[in-house]
Amino acid sequence: MGVPTGEVVARPMVARACGCLREFQHYAVDRYRAQRLAKFQKTRCEECVAKLNEEQRQAASVVPKKGEAFKLLPTNAQFSLTRKADATWAGTLSAEGKTVEAVGDGPHGLTLALARAWLAANGITSPSGSGESAPKPAAPQTAPAPVSKHPAPKPPPPSAKPSLSNFPRPKSG
Repeated sequence: MGVPTGEVVARPMVARACGCLREFQHYAVDRYRAQRLAKFQKTRCEECVAKLNEEQRQAASVVPKKGEAFKLLPTNAQFSLTRKADATWAGTLSAEGKTVEAVGDGPHGLTLALARAWLAANGITSPSGSGESAPKPAAPQTAPAPVSKHPAPKPPPPSAKPSLSNFPRPKSG
């Protein structure tokens, strides 16, 4: 169901899922106009998608990464995980007298969720403080591969394949 080609007969303004009014094109021949319009109305406009992505990126930069979250936990932190009958996992994390609880689909994600929840409950953020990534060290300079003064060697000739013409014939006589 791609975008049809041909003459555009109307350009009504239609509300998107984000509430913004955007132009929707009606083509003279469009078998899938109803489906295209429904999809158009269910999706956000480009500006709102970009704004949402930026907000999510900024929110994710404040949350400690997986390795950081476990390193920031105090010593003697205790995880307790339980598999429930509906195949979900429930867990608690206790450290320094505070306990947090969470539920997840698997034990790996649950332990990370518990660690992040405990850090958030105690007001601990990523070690950089501001949540922004620390400046990365400069990449080492790689020297270009040395260029040989000699031409590349030629590949070996193809091996002779056995055929009826190059088999030795028995001598008669």
